[in-house]
Amino acid sequence: MAVTQSSKIGPLLSELVFAMDKKRIIRILLIFILFFLTFRYGIFPIINGQELEKRTMKAKGPEGENKYALAVFGAEPEGIAAALSGARMGLKTLLVTEDIDPGSYIKSAMIAYTSPDYAVINKEKVNLNTGIYTELFGDSGGNFSYRDYTLSVKQMLENEPNITVFYNAAYLSVETYENTVKSVSVYHEGQTKTIEAHYFIDATENGDVLMLCDVPYFRGSEDINVPNSYMPVTFNFVISNVSWDDIQSIGNQSRNIEDFKFVMGQYQKHSKKTKISNLSFIGQPNDEVVISGIRMHQVNVNDNEMVSEDFYDALTEAKMLTAFLKTAFVPFENCSFKAGPANFYIPEYRHFEGRYMLTVEDILENRNFRTKVVMASGAVDAEKFISAEMSEEFTYILGNPVVYSIPLECFISKNYDNLLMAGRKASFSSLAATSAGRLPVSITGGEALGVTAAYCYLNDMTPAELYQADDNVIRDYQKLLKRSGITLMDFDERNPNENHWAWPAVKELVKYGLVAGGMDNDYIFDVEAYQENLVTLIVNMIVKAAPEKYTLKLDNRIRPYSTEDLLTGEKACEIVLRTLDIPFDQGYAYAKVKEKKLITDEVLQKISPDSYVTMDCVYVLTQQVVDLLKLLD
Repeated sequence: MAVTQSSKIGPLLSELVFAMDKKRIIRILLIFILFFLTFRYGIFPIINGQELEKRTMKAKGPEGENKYALAVFGAEPEGIAAALSGARMGLKTLLVTEDIDPGSYIKSAMIAYTSPDYAVINKEKVNLNTGIYTELFGDSGGNFSYRDYTLSVKQMLENEPNITVFYNAAYLSVETYENTVKSVSVYHEGQTKTIEAHYFIDATENGDVLMLCDVPYFRGSEDINVPNSYMPVTFNFVISNVSWDDIQSIGNQSRNIEDFKFVMGQYQKHSKKTKISNLSFIGQPNDEVVISGIRMHQVNVNDNEMVSEDFYDALTEAKMLTAFLKTAFVPFENCSFKAGPANFYIPEYRHFEGRYMLTVEDILENRNFRTKVVMASGAVDAEKFISAEMSEEFTYILGNPVVYSIPLECFISKNYDNLLMAGRKASFSSLAATSAGRLPVSITGGEALGVTAAYCYLNDMTPAELYQADDNVIRDYQKLLKRSGITLMDFDERNPNENHWAWPAVKELVKYGLVAGGMDNDYIFDVEAYQENLVTLIVNMIVKAAPEKYTLKLDNRIRPYSTEDLLTGEKACEIVLRTLDIPFDQGYAYAKVKEKKLITDEVLQKISPDSYVTMDCVYVLTQQVVDLLKLLD
């Protein structure tokens, strides 16, 4: 029985072994085929150098002298960020600057403090400026040495193998073809060099390359018909022989701070243009301190002669302030004026036109753009419209967003598909730029543009094609931005006033810097208005939104109503009729307005001849009467 069973098992084992051998042979053949394919089309080309060369060319850019994948002009912090991020993504990158080092306006204006933007998103506090900003200034920004900044950045550039730097260069001319920049000629080390690149980024302070390319722009507040109006310029300076420990003790107790403010209130300013607010003392090596807080108002930065005169006044102010500190406060008793800056810090000059212009409305409504490349949260500041003679504590904040995003389109020049622009000169309205053009946002934006150039290069497209791509491409692109260290996330934060019936009118008024909600976005909707409130808003709205309609006759018709009397419905309607130059019988202005349907029923239902009018109605009345005036011949 056992023998019989054994004889049956033997053939079965043989068949099983044969089947197993067959499978093993097939498996070995498959492995061999896969190995051959891998070697033939993968390892062999790499050993042979063909694929390696191809990858090197694709990753780093074209071969040849003065040929690059990315050329960045300007060593401002946003230009440093753009060049570093592009190079780290593998692009053959050139950085060109007119300066002898990468200090830029940080060095020339003695800037020694910065702070990143934060936002509370989904109940979590988020740092919006990470990546290269953190490398330059740390996680939370703060005080720094402007001299150490320059040395540190120079070392960073030297350590990056994919970056070539031209210092002390001059921008000469550009070559363009249709909607593409082909090359930029620069003068460097005694030679004219023609720089060819796939992508160009203008990170210069004033848009020097953009100017050569004839990209449209406006200066200051020209977009809202206020010529020669710019944000106040800043004058920082250095004093020496200061007891830094004693200075810090001033800020450690609120009583000391209040005492300091009281004594500073006795200082007599040298210039009427000077405003000294939020004076900051920033420690530097060797017992030196940078003093920040002198701001000069009404400086026409497009007038070199005026800038020189105001700079001299600011220098005198700094020396007088030093002398005052020396006699007024013990920590400064041995101090002396050490040096002023090479230049003012000028936060606003030219605004260039891109594929989209960021607006104040975008900021205050917390826009989450599909093509966002950077996020921000700074308030919109209209300080340029207030006088330096007003209280040092007075601010003019139009509104304060929770968080908003800036789309790629704002950084692509209007007329060239491969020309990008970084910094505060990008495509923002003049008032939007007070938030979107600040230092931390500019640095993160510059970093995003370097990544953008790399993404476009590797995908054989232009930035203009990228922003118009479908959602899948945009998601893929934004993943790369995030992997590079840029904070990007979706959000759905709402403006607290967006459902108020007067909000559409407020948005239009804020666009021209005419109403301010402050840091709390409080537009005092329910506060009773004075007659002067309505008159002032109407006159200023006409001047900024419809300047061709403003006349002295119109001004003379409504100016007598500009009093501190509370505004009634009847007086409001009189002002409307006077503005439109429509005759009426005294005491029947409300009836006339209602009869002619000059204002909407929504407003008429909220006012009556004898009742007092609140500010929400004033905002809406202003917008409606100016809209009517525009329609008149």
